[in-house]
Amino acid sequence: MKRKSIYHYRLIVGCICLLMVHVAEAQYTTIELISGAPNSQIKAKMEKNGGALLTELNNAQGEARNLSLDNIEIDKDAASSLTALWKICPFRCDEPEIKEHCLQTYFSGYRIRNIPVILKPRNDEHYDNDKSRKIVLNFDASGRISSLCFAIDGYDRIMRSSMEVTDMRRREMIVDCVEQFLTAFLRKDIDCLHDILIGDALIINGKVVTRKFSNETGDNKLSPDVKNNELYPGTFLLSALSRGFQNTESKKRHCVQFIFQRKKKYYVRINVVFEDVKVVRSSTKNDIYGVTLFLHWNSGNYSDKGSLFFLWDFEDESKPEMPICAWLPYDETPKDKVTGLPNFSIE
Repeated sequence: MKRKSIYHYRLIVGCICLLMVHVAEAQYTTIELISGAPNSQIKAKMEKNGGALLTELNNAQGEARNLSLDNIEIDKDAASSLTALWKICPFRCDEPEIKEHCLQTYFSGYRIRNIPVILKPRNDEHYDNDKSRKIVLNFDASGRISSLCFAIDGYDRIMRSSMEVTDMRRREMIVDCVEQFLTAFLRKDIDCLHDILIGDALIINGKVVTRKFSNETGDNKLSPDVKNNELYPGTFLLSALSRGFQNTESKKRHCVQFIFQRKKKYYVRINVVFEDVKVVRSSTKNDIYGVTLFLHWNSGNYSDKGSLFFLWDFEDESKPEMPICAWLPYDETPKDKVTGLPNFSIE
């Protein structure tokens, strides 16, 4: 009789433990928008879709499975991008409730920032000290999820520098691009990185400018005054990235074609840190902005760090341009020599 009681006791304890494990894995996260939503209908839809996505992230990570997004209102491209990211960099939100403000975006949508997540390693991967991150959820005008990006630090500082509505809108566009850039790193999306780093960028090779863009009168709007700085074009960084990336499903790009021809061991995930992101508006030309950030990344078999500089032109705000992208290796560039707007003569 005593043995039977002990057996029943152990059975009950075991069932409770299994139940606790199941509950821990199936952690639900809800979202409550404090302010900023246009109306109650859009607010409810954003809360429903956002909460459903975070809950699915939690469950998929806890059960070590792929994402299932069929019952969540999410843009097709956003779902594809998130699925690709998930294969490399799974994560979860351990907060049971998210209370945040709803922000209106420049593309007639809405945004929720500051959602904390924890990166979870696959197999025997080591995430070192960068497990805690924040993500940004973007929604279209109807409340459907349009994209998910990892957030940069310093957003409030960058936006507090805004002097007017136009300036704030432009800074938001720049931050959005930088966060897409960061997420592309984590997704190891060489095509997206190519478009950002190369795209329509003005190529600065050493001290030689190989292309300039002009205003309507044909005069050069910008002329570099590099002051003995060694500037490297976006291709320099892109080539370095190819040493640590593997993306066999991407289309071949002529400047990084060799990435698909090498046979070597690649690591599943890339560690990347964006620090000290600064956005500065030109004091002489309100349409020109300079963006600098410190970038440190490694993939186990290769690592690099340095400073990135982007120059943005908002003269035609419907089609903003990023005509200059420059990369400065950390070891070869003193901190007081980092490229910024003062390195360019702006007419």
